Amino acid sequence: MKVGLKQLQDLTRQLYLKLEYPAPQTETIVEVLSYAHHRGNFQSLIQEVAVGTPQFAAQHEIIIEKETSLSYLIDAGGNIGICALYSAADLLVSKAKTGGFAIAGIHNSSPPGTGPAGYYAERIARRGFISMIFCGSSKIVAPSGSSERAFGTNPIAIGIPTSGVPIVLDMATSTMPVFKVAEALIKGEVLPPNVGYDHAGAMTQVPMEVLGSGALMTFDRGPKSSGLALMVELFANALAGGCLPGEPDNRNWGNLAFAIDPDLLIGRESFLKKVDRTIAHIKGLKRADPARDIRVPGERSFIRSEQAIATQEVEIDEQLFRAYREQVLSPLS
Repeated sequence: MKVGLKQLQDLTRQLYLKLEYPAPQTETIVEVLSYAHHRGNFQSLIQEVAVGTPQFAAQHEIIIEKETSLSYLIDAGGNIGICALYSAADLLVSKAKTGGFAIAGIHNSSPPGTGPAGYYAERIARRGFISMIFCGSSKIVAPSGSSERAFGTNPIAIGIPTSGVPIVLDMATSTMPVFKVAEALIKGEVLPPNVGYDHAGAMTQVPMEVLGSGALMTFDRGPKSSGLALMVELFANALAGGCLPGEPDNRNWGNLAFAIDPDLLIGRESFLKKVDRTIAHIKGLKRADPARDIRVPGERSFIRSEQAIATQEVEIDEQLFRAYREQVLSPLS
């Protein structure tokens, strides 16, 4: 069904205000989740319908725990990851303008997480800086060679500025995001083959068996993707102070972000020209399928977003939307 962007924003705002999130935080959450909704990512709706959204329960405000000329270590204070990483992205840009490079680590951020990692990568890249974002999350992914949970889905996003729209790679390191497993559960569907395990370590296509006490696999089901998932785990959690595999506090999610000024090396103008030339060359190559364009990372999502903004509506599964709206409008129990 078609749903208006304003209606979706209003429902998101109502939900977080009902859950007692401060009004300024709520507006940040609406902005970041709207970015996802424009691109057809309805993770926030699925989260609410499948398991609910946590009520505001921060211990204290987001604070800068440590700062150097190139870095920030941020204690999110139990605030939602969206607001912590949003603040960090803007701090990074400010510092990178002076020093050419900046890094921020976040710990003690809470579910339901950061939302789309690509949002922050694009936010930084639109200001002319190369960005890298590493996000920790709830442990539900098994490393290669095991069927037991150790990693989060551990998204990684990279933003590259261009003379126009940034290139944004945004990917989970698991076979599929957790919200897609939850979506299959809501719709009564089975999962694709070879994506996850049940509690006994057998392959399963039953969403509840994965979500309950099973595990997802990493995206190529082998050591390369498992290695990348481990690197994200170490960047986002070991370096930033988040929860590591085997530790009990699975709600202390860490995040790490970089901002890099091209002027540190070849120079911003030369870099942008080389990026533009590279993309033009790639898109001009002979197509393997003449009916399909060659896309660069983030391009398809950007086109979908532009279409949503132009029409002021998005296509959402009717069952999912009605269940979401019902839960948003219902009083807290």
